[in-house]
Amino acid sequence: MGGSRWATVVVALATVVWTACERPESHQARTGFAARPELLEFGASALGRTKTMKLRLANQGRASYRVEGARSTLPNVSVPSFDPFTLSAGAEQEIEVRFTPDVEGDIQGQLEVLTDASGEAVAQVPVTGRGVKALVDVTETALDFGNVNLGLVEMREVTVRNPSDVESPLVLSVQGTDADQFSAGAGLPSVLAPHETRKVPVAFSPVRLGTSEAALHVTVCEGCEPAVVTLTGTGVASMLEVTPLRVNFGRVAVGATAEARITVRNQGNEPLSYKGAALLEDPSGVFKVVSAPVLSNDLLPPGAVVEVRVAFTPVASGKVKDGRVEVAVRKMGTMSPGPKVSLAGEGGTSCVEVTPARLDFGAVAFGMTASREVTVHNHCRDEAAVTGLVLTTKTGGYFTLAQPPASLPVAPGGRVTVGLTFSPREGITGVSDGSLNVTTSHDGSIATDGVSLSGEGREFPPCFYSLPRTLDFGRVPVGSRVALGVTLRNTGTQACYLSALQLASGSDEVFQADPVGNGVLAPGKKATLIVRFQPDTEGPFQGLAEGWVSHPTLGHPMVSLSGQGVRGCFSVQPTTVDFGVSRLSCGARTREFMAYNDCPAAVKVAGMKLEQPGQEFAVSGALPGTLQPGARVKLTAKYTPVEAGADAATVRFTLADGAVYNAGLLGQAVSKTEQTDRFFQEAEAKVDVLFVVDNSGSMMEEQQSLGENFAAFLSAATAAQVDYRIGVTTTGLDPSPGGWSECPGGALGGENGRLFPVDGSSPRIITPQTPNAASVFAFNTNVGVCHWNEQGLDAAWRALSDPLLYNLDDPRTPQAADGNGGFLRQDAKLAIIALSDEEDFSSQPVAFYETYFLALKGNDPAKVSFNAVVGPADLTTCPSASSSGSRYMELAQKLGGVVDSICTPNWATSLEKLSESAFGPNRNFPLSEKPADTGAITVRVEGTPVVGGWTYDGRTNAVIFDRQRAPPPGALVEITYPLGCP
Repeated sequence: MGGSRWATVVVALATVVWTACERPESHQARTGFAARPELLEFGASALGRTKTMKLRLANQGRASYRVEGARSTLPNVSVPSFDPFTLSAGAEQEIEVRFTPDVEGDIQGQLEVLTDASGEAVAQVPVTGRGVKALVDVTETALDFGNVNLGLVEMREVTVRNPSDVESPLVLSVQGTDADQFSAGAGLPSVLAPHETRKVPVAFSPVRLGTSEAALHVTVCEGCEPAVVTLTGTGVASMLEVTPLRVNFGRVAVGATAEARITVRNQGNEPLSYKGAALLEDPSGVFKVVSAPVLSNDLLPPGAVVEVRVAFTPVASGKVKDGRVEVAVRKMGTMSPGPKVSLAGEGGTSCVEVTPARLDFGAVAFGMTASREVTVHNHCRDEAAVTGLVLTTKTGGYFTLAQPPASLPVAPGGRVTVGLTFSPREGITGVSDGSLNVTTSHDGSIATDGVSLSGEGREFPPCFYSLPRTLDFGRVPVGSRVALGVTLRNTGTQACYLSALQLASGSDEVFQADPVGNGVLAPGKKATLIVRFQPDTEGPFQGLAEGWVSHPTLGHPMVSLSGQGVRGCFSVQPTTVDFGVSRLSCGARTREFMAYNDCPAAVKVAGMKLEQPGQEFAVSGALPGTLQPGARVKLTAKYTPVEAGADAATVRFTLADGAVYNAGLLGQAVSKTEQTDRFFQEAEAKVDVLFVVDNSGSMMEEQQSLGENFAAFLSAATAAQVDYRIGVTTTGLDPSPGGWSECPGGALGGENGRLFPVDGSSPRIITPQTPNAASVFAFNTNVGVCHWNEQGLDAAWRALSDPLLYNLDDPRTPQAADGNGGFLRQDAKLAIIALSDEEDFSSQPVAFYETYFLALKGNDPAKVSFNAVVGPADLTTCPSASSSGSRYMELAQKLGGVVDSICTPNWATSLEKLSESAFGPNRNFPLSEKPADTGAITVRVEGTPVVGGWTYDGRTNAVIFDRQRAPPPGALVEITYPLGCP
């Protein structure tokens, strides 16, 4: 629903008084009541605080009408009083609607607008909302990052606030189709102090061309829906058009080859650098670049188009891991990454897939049936069709089609289902076999897929079961929804067969239920059908729930459903208390709900009774009793699941006049108790290392020691034959000509993130091929001692952001070729090493830099590290340090780097540790969920238990291996742990 459409009510007058001055009714101008939005959706709202929405009333008819007032069917939704007003034809006016929840849970109801418009004097607008125990307020609802060039990172902020007087947890997650391109709040403390307001950094780092969408979920209370901030951004590549952005080859026969074209067009006014295309990723070894034209002078002129041909040759059936091809086209004078196109495909017999290949109906009682479905998926690029269905029973019972075998069209990317039933043959036990041949046609070719069918006829003894004969929803406020359960339990000592449990055809539409499928109920086990009743008008409603069980005379149990829609002044909210999913091992959970008396007189609740088929729920509170006018009574529901499956109960409130109101209790229990996370250790063949060296007056000796120990720093890189790139910048952002001395390199100490030396007097990027690399490193780390303002984190951020990151020249400065283009590689690990004897005085909180650096490397913590050789926390051990480098150390701890003292007595040893951090294998393996018992974590590498050599870090929720025990490249790491409770 939403605010973009109008709800319109136009009805005839109930009474017409005829005078000589009036027209006949058929000639009278008609009024037209309209309200926008159609549905007032308050969403999650904090308990005890008021959320306000505007409702716009309009007249879409030709005659005026008068609005006398408005009222709500819900006790916690109100309309401030207003003076009556008249709406002429085409006129509009807003009224205010307020929602102030008292307890957790969903509410549904109606707002009634009192008018003299044509027809009924009451127009209705549905109202929904959810009361939550707010731990966090979120100011923003959407962030738009605009256009961002591929490979760059754009930052925004979301404001969160703890409105309470106690600490509140801060839990953030990014979800959605493009969640891999967004990140938020890395490194922020997980707790908000009472009344604290905090800025959460949010990053967008596009890796694909086109619009990207995701959502930042902020947990606002335990067990409730999160606050959602919509995230949007568009990945762009200057004036370049690449189509398509994703090539899906569909299903291709094993061994066959399918080809596709990628079109690249220069839509700008300047030539672009073009050097063909290459595969970046092909984990399954099935993709290749067939052809990429060679252009004169490696230039793509304005308006020119090239076609890159790619191919897919599957070697086995099933979906393959996505590949990526990079088109090496970029703006002249930059080293920005080229656009990437994803490649997808599936091996099979054709691009039309029939699943499953084997369909087992399980055990079915004689005289009864079971139903299943076969799905036909069209993975082709154009329409396919199901042209034939041939069903064969080979042995045993009867397999039948639930529909005629007519031709069925299947749209590209779509699917159709084929219903099947199995009826065992009386007296024939054992497994029955059959087959379904599905013939499909596409693009002139015909394929037939076979589905093996099996089922087992079994003699079940008469099923002894319990099931209520009636389910009365009582009085429910119009527009509100109550969910109650119909539970069938096997009370006998032998298994029962349940064919189905569902809502019967012909039930009033205000009843809704998802059917429970067939299966075997062991003794004592149950099946529960959740029935939802939401009356849209006043009056009685009826329905029927039905089931089929294995019993010769009582095999078709039925439950009569009834309920009444009312508009009254007594109510219970929420009308359904839903506990959601609970683990059996987690014990009891509690929720609150409330009884309201908005009547002008006292209301006596003569009885409060809990009805349930088991003992999972309990309710407590100060009822029965008398509620004075305006009174609210808070009640507590407790849920303690005892077996996996759905649970339901009814709380019945009986008033002194005999009227009955109900609240439903729901829960879903699961038995999963442990989680296993699997990782593959990757070899870091490429590493980019950025040194950020303090160029203040007290750093001369440290710079010299750093330069003299280059061999120690390269120890791990040499051993692992790492392809490295090493650059140096300084902590200075602005030139400082009046310091201790004049800094070399051409920037007077104000590198502002540019790699040293800015004037190019020495190679600015050191690689394994750099001649005399040790002496070059010594020169590049001797950055001078002219500065006084250390801003190392800002310097690293600027070195790795636009316009320096990919440009060979900084367009803001007069120096030539002073950009950082060519330093950072997308497929390389990034290691940042800060050296300073002073605290960092950069402009942003530490969480900003953590979020940014992670986003730069695809939010993969194994791809980025930050290391700090700085003033220690205990300055008595380092008298030459001016202050502790606490911000550097904080970032190093969060990004899994090394922390060492700037007063280290042995620079060779310190640099060897930095070398291991920068070039060594990944040691950090983050877990997907929180362990319930960290002492019960088990680790296996290539199937072999690893007893020692690793620790669990609760702050990052990760297993961290010791440096000497890191898994080797390509190893499978499996971490198993017991699950905690929500």
